Amino acid sequence: MAKKRFRSSMSGYNKDEVNKYIEKMMEEYEAKIAQKDTVINSMQETIDDVQKKYEELKGREDTLHKEKDNITKALFKANELSDQIVKEAKESAFKEVTDLEIKAEEEREKIVDLKKQLATLQANAAKLLEKFSDSLEKTLGSTEEDK
Repeated sequence: MAKKRFRSSMSGYNKDEVNKYIEKMMEEYEAKIAQKDTVINSMQETIDDVQKKYEELKGREDTLHKEKDNITKALFKANELSDQIVKEAKESAFKEVTDLEIKAEEEREKIVDLKKQLATLQANAAKLLEKFSDSLEKTLGSTEEDK
């Protein structure tokens, strides 16, 4: 604009030239404003799209964090439950082993008692056999003497 020179006329610059130049400058300025408005609108649409995508991703991130927290809680509970199950199984196994050891000891005591009874019965049977044998010998000896 500074380089533009207007012809002079008697009363100053030629008004038609000045008006045409101003109109031309206004048209160029309006065109540039329209072009800038188009760029601004395009950029605003891009910003809106990016904002929507950001909000969607933020929502997905929040959902993933909640799911992660839920999974973590579930794993923690599962771990606690498995620890409890293992503890109860160990306690149950220990109790069963203890009970079986007590029963085994009782059975061993019964076997010892039975062995004692068997030994007593064998001793009694041996005594009875000895008495019977003695009695038989006396009977046979007296029968032979009688003959």
